[in-house]
Amino acid sequence: MTSVKRSRHHPPDLNRSAGPAPGVPRYQQVADELMAHIAQGVHPIGSRLPTEMELAERYRVSRHTVREALRQVRDAGLITRRRRAGTEVVARTPPASYRQPTNSIRDFLQYAENAQLSRLRTSRITCTPALARLLECQPGHSWLRVTSLRNIPGDPLPICLTTAYVDTELVGIDQRLDRLDGPISALLEQVYGVRIARIDQTIDAVRLTRQQARLLQAAAGGPALRAVRRYYDDRGRLLELSTALHPGDRFSYVTSLVRS
Repeated sequence: MTSVKRSRHHPPDLNRSAGPAPGVPRYQQVADELMAHIAQGVHPIGSRLPTEMELAERYRVSRHTVREALRQVRDAGLITRRRRAGTEVVARTPPASYRQPTNSIRDFLQYAENAQLSRLRTSRITCTPALARLLECQPGHSWLRVTSLRNIPGDPLPICLTTAYVDTELVGIDQRLDRLDGPISALLEQVYGVRIARIDQTIDAVRLTRQQARLLQAAAGGPALRAVRRYYDDRGRLLELSTALHPGDRFSYVTSLVRS
């Protein structure tokens, strides 16, 4: 019988792989494997990961690839990196957050369908000149303003505070919004027969006011992402504008760009 001596610090499967996944960058493969090993306890919390050079040799990649892989693991919240101190494992699993893919209109609408809506306030407003420019209409035009919170099922903390504007020229929209329990965009398509043909989005970084922080159960003055989305029909008419405010530690956007 032949016995094989296994090192405590180098588990036997570290150098084994099912082969590179098609289309997945090498740095992402290394990052995924490191994160899997951390989750399995191969690298316990408080331990140090091997050096960049050791990882480069182990995975047969360049140090540049290793650095990018470690950046992915760090951004996932599993490690901290300090010069001369090395790379320390600080968590086995990423902190709770919501990742939204943003590669198509379907992705945007799917996010809204997956989130639970809690409406806080609905009011009819008349556009001032400044608001009319924002909503691409004439001053004096009437819109409905809907303020709501969104939650992901199973997570007690809201992922965003949303303020939406909907054109009151849509007949009966007031009563329909009173019974709304899902995304406004789905209501517009299902009830009014319009098609969301284009969504324009801008994102900027802001700090939460006291009132926003209270509603989101977050720290006042804390960082947040503000996403302003404009929903247009086939004729280029603005049907809805929404501003979604996300606490910085609960949400991330994921975009995949493919060269054609």
